[in-house]
Amino acid sequence: MSLSQKNFYRLAQEKLDQNQVVEAIKLLEEGLSQGYDHKLAMLLCKLYLDTEEVDQAYSLIKEETDLFSDKKVYQLYLLILKHAHFYIEWLQIKALSGKLPDIAVEPVGEQEQLNIMNQFKQARNVTLGMYQDLFKLNLTNFVSFTQSLLLDPTLEFATRLTLLEDLVKLKLTPKTSVRVLDKIEVFIPAETELLRKSPIYREVVYGIGDRYRNRPNELPYILGLVNLFIGALYPKIPEYITNTASFTKNLLSYIETGNGYEDQEILTKINQFLPK
Repeated sequence: MSLSQKNFYRLAQEKLDQNQVVEAIKLLEEGLSQGYDHKLAMLLCKLYLDTEEVDQAYSLIKEETDLFSDKKVYQLYLLILKHAHFYIEWLQIKALSGKLPDIAVEPVGEQEQLNIMNQFKQARNVTLGMYQDLFKLNLTNFVSFTQSLLLDPTLEFATRLTLLEDLVKLKLTPKTSVRVLDKIEVFIPAETELLRKSPIYREVVYGIGDRYRNRPNELPYILGLVNLFIGALYPKIPEYITNTASFTKNLLSYIETGNGYEDQEILTKINQFLPK
């Protein structure tokens, strides 16, 4: 915490002593505008909850790099999920830890769940807030709704990938269908790695990093394209990429020159399905 941030924190505490919560929030927000600080953020999260600014509390606590090691942070995180009714994210924590979190979270009522799904389906452009509202569904509705979306050929690329990874985080064991390029594929979320933990993905990224080590300014752009190409194959990456070294070389060639050599056909097909 910088000296300036310490002053903001002290002034905020003084405002709280005077029951001036709104003024304290403004001071803490000003302090955080200078850079993230754990102490400022945790106090501000609590005040957001006190004033029913749950969305802001959720966004802020997600800036923490570790939500689980510090018990106070973890408890606050669960409390925010409870107020937000983010039941699906709570189930993901349960699946990750293998035990029941000690703060219960409930989904919203059935009618509100129907409203959330209808709004999502009718939206031309899905916002972050609309996507997060899906966490308020019960498990049955979330899984069935997600399944219907994953079979929709018009589903937006980023939404597709996020939905898939949310199913993986739930460690669901039933088979799930998903459209990969122009085919309907089946996968088991509990047996699937998150994209960035996929061994093939990591090998490809490592190979590209090595190739561009002398051109670091170009690397973010290239990695962004690589994420799109490999993400289009998720969660069936091993079925499409059997030789990682060869695919990496051919993918870079395709990006740079349009020539994908042995992988020309699959790379051209992937390119047709990428967001333009």
